[in-house]
Amino acid sequence: MTPREQAAFTAGIEAARQAALTAAVTIEVRGDANEVRQQAAAAALQGLADGLRAAFLDTPATTVQAVVLSE
Repeated sequence: MTPREQAAFTAGIEAARQAALTAAVTIEVRGDANEVRQQAAAAALQGLADGLRAAFLDTPATTVQAVVLSE
């Protein structure tokens, strides 16, 4: 993967992670947030965000390349 492709991939993963966290918080502040179904959905979304971070963003520093997105 070229540095530009890697940067785009990383940005996409981060966007998906942020979307999952936003959805989880939205569920947690709903009026029916204390229902088991809502709690399970929020936990699943938080797990998705954590999994994306662990699988794709938490890489050893030696394998991460600095990328300039725009100049």
